[in-house]
Amino acid sequence: MIILQTLFFIGFSDGNTIEIIKYFLVNIFFLNFLAPAVGSIFTAFEVNAINGSLWTLKNEVVFYVLVPFIFMFYKKWGGYFLVILYSLSVVYMFAVDYLGISKLLVQFPAQLRLFVVGILLYVMFDKLNSKNIYLLAIFSLVLVVVFKDFEYFKYVLYPFCLGFMMVLLVYFVKNMKVNFDFSYSLYILHFPVIQLALYFGIHPINPLVSFVVLFVVILILSYFSEKYIEKRFVKIGREIVKKDKNV
Repeated sequence: MIILQTLFFIGFSDGNTIEIIKYFLVNIFFLNFLAPAVGSIFTAFEVNAINGSLWTLKNEVVFYVLVPFIFMFYKKWGGYFLVILYSLSVVYMFAVDYLGISKLLVQFPAQLRLFVVGILLYVMFDKLNSKNIYLLAIFSLVLVVVFKDFEYFKYVLYPFCLGFMMVLLVYFVKNMKVNFDFSYSLYILHFPVIQLALYFGIHPINPLVSFVVLFVVILILSYFSEKYIEKRFVKIGREIVKKDKNV
């Protein structure tokens, strides 16, 4: 993905060679917030980035790397270690906010608190029966609606509210069966599609209608992406792994 995006900037951007090299280097190390685009090619768009949703990848990679270490210290110190991690993440957000570096508010370790909440809810899952999770999720939704503009709420309590609502949706609401896995394609494609719709003015006045139309378009594109691109590369990857095992 990063290589394809770099090739795109080589062909279409008005940026110089140094800017293109910088884009490749910082993005290959998941630091895309330092160079979301090259030159002025995307300045007329709503967000000056080729794909603004890619900022989450660095957090995901770091979390995957941290899992064995978190598990090791959790086995040793229990829930206290998770509370310490959460507190450090919150302290980091307050410090960054105080310094006025807004870009770092969505970087690691700011998002660590969301990961820790997921671990805590997994540990406490047996205690989350349908009755109390419904109450917690409804209460969380009320808190989010009422305090959504309060930064301190977003730093300290919002991850728990989001966690309770997600547990309700994933485990206590009847699932709808879908025959294809569109999650990654939806994640990759939604940003550029929305960018183009805003740039060309292809969106109804009614925000609900706009959401439905864009969601359907992105879902269709995700289906074809998953079927004709992702599955084929996954198959190639499995064949490579299979060959390595047989060597």
